[in-house]
Amino acid sequence: MTGKRVASYSEKGGVGKSALAAGLAAVARRRALAGRIGTVYSADLDPRGTFTSELGLDTEALPCSLNDLLAADPKGEKGLAADVMLEAAEPWSGVRVLAAERALANRETDQATALEFRLRSGLDGVVTDDDLAVIDLPPRAGGKLVVSGLIAATHVVIPATLDEDGRVGAREALDTIRQVQETYNPGLQVVGIVPSIVPGGKSTLGDVIGKFLADTYGPLYRDDLAIPRYSIRQQTRFARVPITSQTGKEATALMTAYDSILTAAGVAE
Repeated sequence: MTGKRVASYSEKGGVGKSALAAGLAAVARRRALAGRIGTVYSADLDPRGTFTSELGLDTEALPCSLNDLLAADPKGEKGLAADVMLEAAEPWSGVRVLAAERALANRETDQATALEFRLRSGLDGVVTDDDLAVIDLPPRAGGKLVVSGLIAATHVVIPATLDEDGRVGAREALDTIRQVQETYNPGLQVVGIVPSIVPGGKSTLGDVIGKFLADTYGPLYRDDLAIPRYSIRQQTRFARVPITSQTGKEATALMTAYDSILTAAGVAE
C-alpha cells in the first residue's frame, strides 16, 4: 500500500496553500501521536520553502533536500526518499520532511527523462499502510514540480480565498489536475475547492465569489470545509510551531477545519 498522499495546490499565491499544508501536517501529527495513523511525512515542492520553514528547518542550511531526490537518476530503485528525509524541529517532532531549497527551482528546466515520476517512486515503500504524506506544491501553472507532486499524490485539496485570486487559482489548478488525471495519475482524487482565509462578518465580494464557485463546480466546492482567518495562524507560523500547540477558540476552530479536510480525504480519524 502507498498510504495517503494529500497535496495542497492552487495556481495563485497568497491563498493559504502552504498554511493549509502546515495545518494538515499539524493535525495529522496529533492523530499519529494518538496512534490513529502511522508516520506523518511532508514534501515541499515550492522552492520558496515556506512549508519547510514552518516545520522549523533553515532552508539556507540543509544537509539534503527534495532537490537531491529529483536531481538523481533512481535507475529503477524505489524508496530513495528515505535517504534525504530530515526530522522536523522539536515542536513538530515525529514529522519527517522532504525539504525545499531555492536550488529546487532548477528542476523546472531539467530535461532528464521521467523526472516527474521520481517523487512518487521515491515515496513508494516509504509512505506505507497507515502513513500520511502532506505535499505542498508551488503556485504555478503546471511545470515539472507541480506535475511531480500531482503524480505522487492520491488526493489534492485546492484552497481558494473568496476573491479573484482564489477564483482564478482554483480554475487553473483544476485544469492542470484534470490533465494529470487523464494521463499520468488517473486515480488522483480532488477532495474539493476549500474556502481559505475566510474573514468573519459580512463580505459582499466573498458571497459573490462563493456563489460563483458553488454554481460552477457543484459538489467540488466544499464550503463545509472552510478555513477561517484568525491571527493565531500567523502567530504559529512566525513561531514555527503547530497550531495544535495552541489553545482557545481561534486555534480550536482552525484545528477543526484542518481535521475535517483530512477526514474528507479519507485519513483515519
